[in-house]
Amino acid sequence: MTKYVLNIIFCFVLVNFSGAQNNTFKTGKPTTKHYYTEIPYKNVRGKLIIPVTINNTSYRFLFDTGAPNLISSTLLKEIGNNKYKSISVRDANQNRQRMKLTTIPLLTIGEVSFKNTSALVFDEADNLVFDCFEIDGIIGSNLLRKSIVQIQPKRNLFIITNNRNKLQLNKSKGIELMLRSNQSSPYITVKIKGNKNANEHVLIDTGASGLYDMCKTNYKVLEQQNVLSYYASGSGASSIGLFGTPEAQTQYQVKLPEMEIGGHLFKNVSTITSGDDNSRIGSDILKYGGMTIDFKHKRFYFNAFNTTSDATENDFGFTPTIKNNKLIVGVIWDETLKSKLNSGDEILKINDLDLSTLDLCDLITKPSPFLMNDTIQIVIKNNNGNTTSFDLKKN
Repeated sequence: MTKYVLNIIFCFVLVNFSGAQNNTFKTGKPTTKHYYTEIPYKNVRGKLIIPVTINNTSYRFLFDTGAPNLISSTLLKEIGNNKYKSISVRDANQNRQRMKLTTIPLLTIGEVSFKNTSALVFDEADNLVFDCFEIDGIIGSNLLRKSIVQIQPKRNLFIITNNRNKLQLNKSKGIELMLRSNQSSPYITVKIKGNKNANEHVLIDTGASGLYDMCKTNYKVLEQQNVLSYYASGSGASSIGLFGTPEAQTQYQVKLPEMEIGGHLFKNVSTITSGDDNSRIGSDILKYGGMTIDFKHKRFYFNAFNTTSDATENDFGFTPTIKNNKLIVGVIWDETLKSKLNSGDEILKINDLDLSTLDLCDLITKPSPFLMNDTIQIVIKNNNGNTTSFDLKKN
């Protein structure tokens, strides 16, 4: 399950902003009746970064279908809009905070402009999402609720249109897309094949790392129905939301023999249960094919590269995370490691990589030593200040 080893700490799952009144985010619309535009995007460790123009200035935005529009407090000052109200919202880890809600008079993506669209305002001070990915905001699902979005990963191309005839789509391959909440979050139904077969509603969340995250609530139901069971458990934290790291909790590793997403078969899918109230498909799906999210007609299409996809991944027996700007041991899965590691231990060194001299953002945005190596030597410091070094091998 390599996607969770060091990659999970970059799972800035910016989903489930809730607590706002109905129709809070259902404002704004394109300035033209017919539109089509192609925009190149940058894939930075699974985060899709696109250029957005506001007041004739280009900014970097994260494309995140699991969130509504969001801009930094710095950008709000540059726009010069002093009108806003305060609402209570929560991130994917259930951390709650009050945020400003404002209106962006005009923003442009490629050749398509949107006027008077709602956006939350975030104080980006000392925030890993904004600092490390150098973004100024988020383009969320509410902006695109009447559009069609196609992502072509082989070309790093992002397309927005309201005319599906301009896209190459096999309409017989599409599945139902459900739009939920006042931010028009896109959901689909996936088929899980374990001891039994079951369907699960999942959020299409391009802001989340990994292929698939199962929420603990859904896991409990599937376990009770004998569809699947966990193969390892541990206590700790393994992901970062917009408002920080959640409190430690019991989590489970789950293996799915098969999963069908948009009519395509994935084999050997691994996941870690999350504290969110939604399961989700993350941006790693783009490693296996392109996708089209048709908000306008409520359809989802997955254009796979191969007939079937093998999602088998291995790990080092634990999941790291970030806390207080340090890389630490998050959740320990391997029982043999629990005598060597404790949740919260600081990771000082990986092979020749001295983390004390490394910019934290380099760990987040550059290739991971956990992903690049099958064996590592790791140095950790426990809560008593004692250091230990030992070798680990993926299994």
